[in-house]
Amino acid sequence: MEEVIQSPIWKDSTIYGIIGKSTKELINSFKEKNIYCIKKHLESTMNHPTVYSRMENEIRKRNLIIKNLEKKIIDSLKIVGLRTSLLNQNIHLLSTSERKMIQLAICLITNPDIIIMEDALKDLDKKTKKRVYNLLQKMKDQYQKTIIFISDDTNILYQYTNQIVIYKNDQIIKTGNTQEVFENISFLKKHRIKIPDMIEITYLAKKKKNIKLEYHKDIRDIIKDIYKHV
Repeated sequence: MEEVIQSPIWKDSTIYGIIGKSTKELINSFKEKNIYCIKKHLESTMNHPTVYSRMENEIRKRNLIIKNLEKKIIDSLKIVGLRTSLLNQNIHLLSTSERKMIQLAICLITNPDIIIMEDALKDLDKKTKKRVYNLLQKMKDQYQKTIIFISDDTNILYQYTNQIVIYKNDQIIKTGNTQEVFENISFLKKHRIKIPDMIEITYLAKKKKNIKLEYHKDIRDIIKDIYKHV
């Protein structure tokens, strides 16, 4: 029988990865916390088709008191590296990366305690993923935000999180340092959790060549390590 682990104490300035729990369930587990969820896609609506109207609506919906609303919106766009000319654009016409940056800009305005990323890096190119991650790191380090990735993509969780929490049947069965958890191949296989590609490449190389290799998050480091020992 699998040991059940107590709920984690969510810490500021940490990036978590979650497997096996829905966004709604996770949000409901937090009480009296200001949470902003960045979903996989940002879609336009009939009532709020433009970037400005969408951002303004989010502020009003949350009853935020902002003295100079337009300046706050413009400043948030500048922080995420977007030009202000996008404010009057229809969201539907924006690129995938621009929509993701808009979501981050809205997140900045709402100033949440906890930022939930709901499969929010899927369908992004490598460059945009890096931009998003760097902004999240800045929010984590400078503003002590707790950031939580909810995803079944273990490659993303391995690459971008510090701590991992794995649920099964609404109970936590594993929690700990992301790299240490994903290096536990037998545990991943037992629970049919996909082994991150970087871990699997190294694991197979170690097994086939019978050599000691370190686990890395960058394929270039893995290749260097393999060449060094072969």
